[in-house]
Amino acid sequence: MNEIRNVIIIGSGPAGYTAALYAARANLHPLLIAGSLDPTTSRIKGGQLMYTSDIENFPAGIQPPDLSDYPSEEETQAAIENVHGLSGPDLMKRMELQARHFGAEMLEEFVESVDICANPGKTYRVKTVDGKEHETRAIIIATGASSKRLGIAAEEKFFGQGGGVSTCATCDGANFSRAKATVAVIGGGDSAMEEASYLSRLDGIPKVYLVHRREEFRASKVMLKRAQENPKIEFLLHSTVEDLKGKPHPQGETIRFFKDKEVLAAAVLKDTRTGETRDLEIDGLFIAIGHTPNSELFKGQLKMDEAGYLEHDGRMRAIPSMTCASAEMRSLEHVPGIFVAGDVSDHIYRQAITAAGMGCQAAIEAERYLAETMVAEAGLDADAVSLSDETIAQSHWSSERESGEKPVIERIMEAEECVAAEK
Repeated sequence: MNEIRNVIIIGSGPAGYTAALYAARANLHPLLIAGSLDPTTSRIKGGQLMYTSDIENFPAGIQPPDLSDYPSEEETQAAIENVHGLSGPDLMKRMELQARHFGAEMLEEFVESVDICANPGKTYRVKTVDGKEHETRAIIIATGASSKRLGIAAEEKFFGQGGGVSTCATCDGANFSRAKATVAVIGGGDSAMEEASYLSRLDGIPKVYLVHRREEFRASKVMLKRAQENPKIEFLLHSTVEDLKGKPHPQGETIRFFKDKEVLAAAVLKDTRTGETRDLEIDGLFIAIGHTPNSELFKGQLKMDEAGYLEHDGRMRAIPSMTCASAEMRSLEHVPGIFVAGDVSDHIYRQAITAAGMGCQAAIEAERYLAETMVAEAGLDADAVSLSDETIAQSHWSSERESGEKPVIERIMEAEECVAAEK
């Protein structure tokens, strides 16, 4: 751990990749610790969109037909009718490539610990699960959220490794399609509707049950109507999953690893009105009941709401926890150099586009913080390098770059060189 980084971005997805893109174009040379794959929590590099099939509401995230520079009205109309959304993995790969093209460095690891309280406003230490430590002047937290689980004892027994329980239809749906399997989706939000709709499009799956504990849904009207009108989806309301039952693994006799393992055979449903239970024979169960913010690393250091979502001051700057061991940090209105973005701090909108916007904001605020720090340390005149909100924002406009405008950090470094030369 020799190099001190300007900024480390923890987490990928729309927030992390956008923050990396803006930080890279600002010549901050960011390190993006993007995560990898954690099968026990479904956390994955690229975030929740890696589990999404077709994205219909991310501006320009489409695959339109080729059009001429000046298309006719007929050509335009035909293109409108044939627009298809990108898949989540495709959009995330594009975002990753764009950030790396401009100089972001990426590390496919998870973070084990972050020391924020020890040295607020100076440098921070980030330790990854492989034991390596990284020191940085600023951190952008974009760790997102993870899928919630049912919390019943039998769930872990069938989770992953082909056991029948999953939190990702786009990851595991094809396996059930090949097996001609009947499946169920648990949940009442947009995620549940999308999972059910995706599974219904797989030719090998004859039936998709959508199990929900009540009649009211959190899903948008469009998504709910689409699922309700799908002939392959059957709604089972006023029902919760109380238990899961298994049967011998089909590969148990030929593969030693599966010898004593079982696969899902049925879900035990409980009627929330009468308390009666019944078995629903299914081969696959997909859980889509919401998410938990990935903020565990920052407990006791940064302020969170009751659900664990990180709070910020309106300019993406993290707020210190009143349980932080550092009295100095507890006295601060916000933590210098620590910023938050995306679903780890957003329990209201939780959209890819809002996460990307927050990533942009966090990167620009990190740039401003680093610039102000550099100016103060070098004893420069802040007005001479212009650190106003408008100037920093405009420095990211492509038109400004094309006309010779330089990133703020580069202007400060040039000013430092001029001062040194004069001495």
